[in-house]
Amino acid sequence: MPKTKFVSSLYVLLLFMALTMTGCYQKVDTENEKDTATTTPDQKEASATSTQANNAPPSAVPDKVDVNVYLEISNGMKGFMPKPAAGEDATTFQKNLIKLISEVQDGRYVASKGFYLAKEDAQSRAVLDSVPYNTMKSYVVSGIKDDVRGTPLPALLKAALEKSVAQKAVSIIISDFIHGPDPRDQGQFIALESDIRSSLREAEQQGLAIAILANTSKFMGTYHPAVKQPEVRRTLNGVEIPYYIWVIGKQEEVQVAINRVLRNLPPQQAYFGFKFKSVPYTALLKEKEEFQPAGIVYCSSRNANPCTSVNLQPEKNEPVEFTVALDLRKLPMSMQQQAYLKNNLKVKSSGSRASMVSVKAADEGIKSKPDLAKYTHFVRVRVPQLTANAGTITLQLPQVKPAWIEAWSTENDNNPAAAPKKTYQFNKIVDGVQALYRDQSDFVFSATIQFNKAD
Repeated sequence: MPKTKFVSSLYVLLLFMALTMTGCYQKVDTENEKDTATTTPDQKEASATSTQANNAPPSAVPDKVDVNVYLEISNGMKGFMPKPAAGEDATTFQKNLIKLISEVQDGRYVASKGFYLAKEDAQSRAVLDSVPYNTMKSYVVSGIKDDVRGTPLPALLKAALEKSVAQKAVSIIISDFIHGPDPRDQGQFIALESDIRSSLREAEQQGLAIAILANTSKFMGTYHPAVKQPEVRRTLNGVEIPYYIWVIGKQEEVQVAINRVLRNLPPQQAYFGFKFKSVPYTALLKEKEEFQPAGIVYCSSRNANPCTSVNLQPEKNEPVEFTVALDLRKLPMSMQQQAYLKNNLKVKSSGSRASMVSVKAADEGIKSKPDLAKYTHFVRVRVPQLTANAGTITLQLPQVKPAWIEAWSTENDNNPAAAPKKTYQFNKIVDGVQALYRDQSDFVFSATIQFNKAD
């Protein structure tokens, strides 16, 4: 090829590439200018959050977890595990605990496991004896034969947590959680909340979550109350006494433990340190039956799926109503309860006076519809008035301490027959746990719908 022709061809090629690249950059700039002209900074942030939330991959849930089980075997626990006798049924505690440790030993969702008997030594220090599965099983079904003083609660929690953190295992701690401080240091009762927080500070530092499950069981034998007046101890014959299972570990691993290892959970549940960066959600604006919207409201983008941005215009006598579908399968079961969400879910709005009308959990009819089956809950939102041309409507589930904790707490546990199902200062114990997470997010999750005033 002649040199002049080659140079000319090369020049044309370079010019074409330059124009193409310039055109690309001009197109992006034009689109950005359009977005800037029609979208406020708050809306852009909410839109980005919505997109990330609905397109983010689900959190990795492990197939198996490592588990350490800690069973307190102090004198105060003996009544939950009475010696077997002909004609006597096992206690609820015995039945449930056998199922639990059996699942840890043989279940498909546990990788490595450890079984520990928690007690106190002569120097009032917590001791965790590693034992085989069959040894722990024997204690549960045949009773505690040892004479063991109650382990101070903060020391028990700290020792169990440190061992499990070192072994990268989920802690499952079973105890009556009656604080038994050294008799020479009764001031520990006053400092209970702060002592609990200190004992669990590594959970906060390691980013661990804590689940608390409460149940009751008939108690057969000598009961040792925290309050020693007027009786130092009492003999009980079937009074219902609370016991607790605490599960501590990484959030995803704790969920495997409670959903697949413990399984049949009691109604009394509390969760701390649980948070979800995203849950799948969408505005339902094309439904024709129970989720049919009312008033002027439509998705801002015709093909958006999920729809997280809407145009709406409430009229004087016709407020806008629409439904937000949520997939809350990742949440602990107690947080998925319709009554729990009805009492605790909040609607926060910027630029409108939005409120929540109702919360509905998916029933069999909903689950049979392909477009709705991927969602578990449906929140009806009403917007009677706009206060700006654009804004956001956000569903938020706050971090709350369940009401049952106060109901199960008492300042005097000396006579449990007169006031059953109560644990001495249990609310202060939980306050110590809650204090660990007070500087974290105030919400378990948030789901934001962006809106613009319809033309």
